[in-house]
Amino acid sequence: MNRQRLARRSETRFTCIPICALVMAAAAIPARAECSAQTLRGEYVLAGRGYIEPGDPGVQRAHRGLLVFDGAGNVSGKQSSSRGGKIGHEKLQGTYTLGADCSGTMVFGSVAKPGAQIHWDVYVTQDGKTGEMLRTDDGSMAVRSFQK
Repeated sequence: MNRQRLARRSETRFTCIPICALVMAAAAIPARAECSAQTLRGEYVLAGRGYIEPGDPGVQRAHRGLLVFDGAGNVSGKQSSSRGGKIGHEKLQGTYTLGADCSGTMVFGSVAKPGAQIHWDVYVTQDGKTGEMLRTDDGSMAVRSFQK
């Protein structure tokens, strides 16, 4: 009788060891953090270039500035720009969305055409320290990056 009990206990222990090891290993793997509007908060340096715009095709553009994200879907800032050598200083105001996969959209009011909107796809690192933007309006070609 004691032999049978010892044999069962031994089987239980040997069965538990691989199962317990798997459970412990799974618990040790950190969960992938998800992004949201809160991922972007604070000030970021902005840099970008553009080449094609429907209203002024072929004129190269360079932009440098500052974006401020509020962590709730609003973005503001300012930039200096050179559009074919013409220097400008603009205020930026817009909104953004950011999904769990750290991709989303931004919409800004147009500096050149008041009342119009400029649309961007955005991709952000999980830690929210850097992001890349691609303009998605038909006929336009522009990219921006931002970094904390």
